Parts: sequence; C-alpha cells; structure tokens
Amino acid sequence: MTFDYENAVRELHAKEEIRDLVLSYCEAIRNRDIELLITLYTPDAKFGSMGSGEDGLRSMAEATMEQLEFAVILVTNHRITFLSKSEAKGEVWARCYAQNKREGYYEQLIRYTDLYELSKSQNLDKENWKFKHRRHDLWFGQSKESPLMLPPADWPKNNIGLGRDPLSDEAIQNLRE
Repeated sequence: MTFDYENAVRELHAKEEIRDLVLSYCEAIRNRDIELLITLYTPDAKFGSMGSGEDGLRSMAEATMEQLEFAVILVTNHRITFLSKSEAKGEVWARCYAQNKREGYYEQLIRYTDLYELSKSQNLDKENWKFKHRRHDLWFGQSKESPLMLPPADWPKNNIGLGRDPLSDEAIQNLRE
C-alpha cells in the first residue's frame, strides 16, 4: 500500500484554508463587518427564517449586529472531516465575550456545526472554502458586570482595568459616556 502524498497535502492545505475561514468569521464579528461576512458564505447558503443567499445573510447579520457594541470570539477544538474533494463538515467550539445595548455584557460557550464547500470567489477564477451552512448552538450565555466600565489599566503598570485598544474604540467611548 502506498501513501497518497498528493491527497494528504491537498487535505492539509484545505484544512488551513477552512481554519482561516473560521478566523475570518471571528474578525467579521469583532469588527461588525457585514461585507466581510458576506464573502465567507456560498451564494446559496441558507439562514433559516431570515432567507438564503446574500439577502438572508444580510438580514441575519443586521438583526444580530444592530445592538452589538463589541464581540470577541475565541475558537478552539476545530475538527474538520472531508466528505469529498469539495465538501467538508466541521465542529468548532468557541468562547464569546460580547456586549450589546439590550442585554449588556455577557459571555457565551458556543458550538458551531459547519458545512464547508469549495466555491468560486466572485469575479475570480480561484476557488476558496466557504461556509455552506453554519449552525450556532448556544450552550450557555451568562451575563456579567461589564469590564468596559473599568478604569484604564495603564498596562504594564496594572493588569486589571481597561486596555488601550478598547479605550480607543468609538463604540466603547460612547458607551463609557
């Protein structure tokens, strides 16, 4: 039996692209960047009652990000299984630290179950891995006192307090007023 090096390298490369896709999703949420989010999904992706394609994604993103003041998603335990050369499924566990205008500050434990597809990028001949479907399974969300109201930490002088980047974010400055 011979080892299929070409297939192994293709799968390793695809796994890295899919991991980057997930990290780009986290970046889009952190920056409240709906346009970036749209580029991460296939044109026919479905979003439940919100619809499908770009219009469905835009509706879902606007509904969930409208009140969002900040969100940071840290991903772990990403398992990817190939179904074919152009389809894969995955499970990603994540911890989310977020705050919105309606509920205040909260922390969540989330399991994402994903279906990925190798899809042609718009206006390009290159194929990229994209989300065909992404399910957000909330295990729990816990409200806490907002760390955004802490005094400046002035790190490295202090480890406790608000850091320089959050203090410079316009949304956080508005919240602190």
